[in-house]
Amino acid sequence: MNLNQMNRLLIIMIVSIFLGNCQSKEQSREDISSLVINNLLNGVADRNKSLVVMEVADLGGSFTGSCYDTFQLNGGNVGPTAYFNTPPGGAGGLLNTNIKKYAVSTSSCSDLGFASGTNFGSSSQRPNPDDVFTFKMFTCDPNNNPCARSAITAAGF
Repeated sequence: MNLNQMNRLLIIMIVSIFLGNCQSKEQSREDISSLVINNLLNGVADRNKSLVVMEVADLGGSFTGSCYDTFQLNGGNVGPTAYFNTPPGGAGGLLNTNIKKYAVSTSSCSDLGFASGTNFGSSSQRPNPDDVFTFKMFTCDPNNNPCARSAITAAGF
C-alpha cells in the first residue's frame, strides 16, 4: 500500500465513523410523551420542582431566563425531570453551553425569584389530541424583571 491509498482509506474510515455516529436531533411526539407517562406510571419520585433555562444577555453579566414548573399530564402531576430529558426541555443538559444552560432544580420557580407564571398547554408534546400536557412558565430579563442570583446559580452559572 502506498501513501495515497493509506490516506484514502483513512479518510473513508473517518467519514464512515462520522456518518455512523450522526443521529437526528428530532424526536417524535410519542417518544417525548412516553418519557413523561413512563415516569408517572412507574411511580418514579421526582424531587425536582422546576426546569430553569438561563442565557447570558450581555457582557455586563445580565441574564435572561425562563423557568417551568407545575407540569401536568391529563390532570396528574408530573416532575420536570422527564421533560428536561427531552430535546425541548434541554435534552438532559446536553444542550448546555457557556452562553445558555438548562437545569432542573429542587426549588419552585417562585422560590428562585421568578415573578408570576402563566399557564401553558403544549400540543407538540401530545401523542394524541386528547392528551392535555400543561405547565407554568415564568420569565426574567434585565429590562423588566432582573433574574435573581438564585435562578442564575440554579441553572449552573
